[in-house]
Amino acid sequence: MTWGRMRGISRLADVAAVLVKNGFADLADRLDLPGGREKIETLEGERLSRRYSVWARLRMVAEDLGPTFVKLGQLMSQRPDLLPAALVKEFRKLQDQVTPESPAVIRQAVDKALGRPLEEVFADFSPEPLASASLAQVHRARRQDDGRWVAVKVRRPGIIPKVEADLALLAGIVKTLDQHLDFLENYDLPGLVAEISQNLRQELDFSREARNLRTALVRLADHGRIIIPAPHVELSGPNLLVMDLLHGQRLDQAGLDQEQRAEAARILADSILGQVLVHGFFHADPHPGNLLVNRDQPQLRLALLDWGLVGRMTPRMRYLVGDMLNAVVAQDAPGMVRVLTEMGVAPAGGDNPALAQDLEDLLERVHSVPLGQIDTASLLMELMEISRRHHTRLQVQYALMQKTFMEMEGICRELDPGFNPVEVARPVVRKLWLERWKPGLVLRQVSQHVRDGLTLIKDLPSRLDRVLALVERGELGVEFKHKGLGPLTKAIEESSNRVAVGLIVAALIVGSSMIITTGVEPKLFGLPALGLAGYLVSVVVGLWLVWSIFRSGGGKF
Repeated sequence: MTWGRMRGISRLADVAAVLVKNGFADLADRLDLPGGREKIETLEGERLSRRYSVWARLRMVAEDLGPTFVKLGQLMSQRPDLLPAALVKEFRKLQDQVTPESPAVIRQAVDKALGRPLEEVFADFSPEPLASASLAQVHRARRQDDGRWVAVKVRRPGIIPKVEADLALLAGIVKTLDQHLDFLENYDLPGLVAEISQNLRQELDFSREARNLRTALVRLADHGRIIIPAPHVELSGPNLLVMDLLHGQRLDQAGLDQEQRAEAARILADSILGQVLVHGFFHADPHPGNLLVNRDQPQLRLALLDWGLVGRMTPRMRYLVGDMLNAVVAQDAPGMVRVLTEMGVAPAGGDNPALAQDLEDLLERVHSVPLGQIDTASLLMELMEISRRHHTRLQVQYALMQKTFMEMEGICRELDPGFNPVEVARPVVRKLWLERWKPGLVLRQVSQHVRDGLTLIKDLPSRLDRVLALVERGELGVEFKHKGLGPLTKAIEESSNRVAVGLIVAALIVGSSMIITTGVEPKLFGLPALGLAGYLVSVVVGLWLVWSIFRSGGGKF
């Protein structure tokens, strides 16, 4: 790729230096990055190459390239169906903590987002951030009008052009790699980068997160042990999110005793499973930094923060997930293949014996331990590895669900080593099953099918009339192409040719025999000459037909 026309040549040189430093000098040279050829190898790169795996060094590259690439690595870790499992595990180690902006810069950004000086809106505004990440940082403040304490999430000034420049750079690098490295063909890196770029741009729009918070408050209102901050929509926008300030301690720093840890694990698992399977709207990034323990009430509660990344499941998607769980418990590999096909993961049409065999092997390993000891995180990771090996691709929402389940179980097992995911999931799956076969819902579905059928019958004459009109005007053509039927078509054509020739020979013999019996003139050897000529032609053509059949072993005539 020619990089000369691309903006940020110094950034390209930084990328080359980081690659060389982490033992990827050959990659920097292959990409022809500015500065890559001059830095052929370093002692540091050699040391890292011997000490760490390729996947660990790729994580180090993301860390060295800064916040945007760290965030991209985190988003990539959500697609284990498209990337090697070892790389996904490394990318999940990336920590999104960066140096905060200066108070003056943040104050200016808040003034601009509000359209007025922040003193007109906030009576107090803490210059020290509560949290600082690559895209934004959060400050504590108190509203001027009603005195409520709020959390103010501010987008980092100038982050948009930086992110767009890095996304363009990454797209160029990935395109070059995809063109020159054959082993990357199975990963569709350009498509993956396009997908995570879209997700990153959505996370940069805080008005979307405000909408997500409002949706979560409505859908999850029945869970009394989960707290969700309410957004202050009148003060929020794309660059600024104002929400209730929640009190509590980070889950990994709360100092809970063993009983409280088991209780927190149960609350988290019950909430996440309910969000996915019952409500169809779920928090897709439940890492410890987004979880607070609140002990203000008699019962321990958990607060879920940062709703920038959420997943959505339609009723059909939720039911398919339930079917998949039932197939796993029943050790039904063909059933898993059917569900994967309906999910759009496995190719439709016909059996997939290779995929079914891999799933059977997986289920045998899963059921070799008691049901309560199943490591569902490992199960999901292996399932995604099988999916990737068979060149299948999950829909984004299924991938988010898988990533969320894995993070949830990791936290729950750390809190409570005896955590039993199957036991927690059982009542949620039962609730999903009851919802699916609720008489009212079934009746509505049947009524909908009946309405669809009646609509089709009612519209069928007019639709047929339009189709026939197109046919009459010559504006509609139908072309059928059959794959793999070429040899059969060829054989049928050759056979029909031979049958036609055989009929001609038979007709010549019958016609000649009739002429012989009439005794018409002229005669040859006392027999009608025309009849003898017919016999001669039929013998020659018949011998030719037999010879062609034997010559080709039943082949072309």
